[in-house]
Amino acid sequence: MFPAKFLTPIPAPPFEDWERVPPPRECGEPFVDPTLLSPKIVFGAAYLTQGLPGAMDRCLVREGVAQRLVKAAQQLPQGWSLLIFDSLRPFSVQKALYDQFRQVIVQERPQASPAELEMILDEFVAKPVKRPDRPSPHATGGAVDLTLCRDGVALDMGTGFDDFTNLAHTDWLEQSCPPHLKEPRDHRRILYHLMESVGLVNYASEWWHYAYGERQWAVRTGKTPIYGFQEGCGW
Repeated sequence: MFPAKFLTPIPAPPFEDWERVPPPRECGEPFVDPTLLSPKIVFGAAYLTQGLPGAMDRCLVREGVAQRLVKAAQQLPQGWSLLIFDSLRPFSVQKALYDQFRQVIVQERPQASPAELEMILDEFVAKPVKRPDRPSPHATGGAVDLTLCRDGVALDMGTGFDDFTNLAHTDWLEQSCPPHLKEPRDHRRILYHLMESVGLVNYASEWWHYAYGERQWAVRTGKTPIYGFQEGCGW
């Protein structure tokens, strides 16, 4: 069904020197709704469903991201599709996610210092601040959160979307995989290699997060980010 390489183990993430990433050089690329370009791409509007303030009812990404998603969708077998949870993200949604996750961490780790809390939060949710020189991925239009579907049903990936535990790390099931999670491990492998094949890079702490043209992509490829902070994103 898929090339053998799509089922090879997900490699451990490389060391990434974020201090060496230069500020973005905005290329002016327009925003596109990829769901209009392929019937195999669907928008789930996860945050709209959750009722988060300002959540978008459309999937918008940069044109370069949309083109790559279409190429990925074209490689899927009959009955398979891409389900996008989130793409361009307004400030109000980013703040709501940050505040929610902070409450969870404070409850789970009441003894954590402010610095420890900040470190934990930073791994999963970008701080909702305006940083033109270091924009969060979803504020650029260069990032998407997505999964695979078969016959309209999301595949089991071992955790749900926005599961902020170590199990959500993309390669976690490569390190230790009990028998009942072998199928989710293979689903992660397929998604990872499919996205990598079209030039989208993964954020190692989240199996669902892939990007192109922003800082994560830049640090992985050694290039300068081409997508900058978007003022028209409700910030």
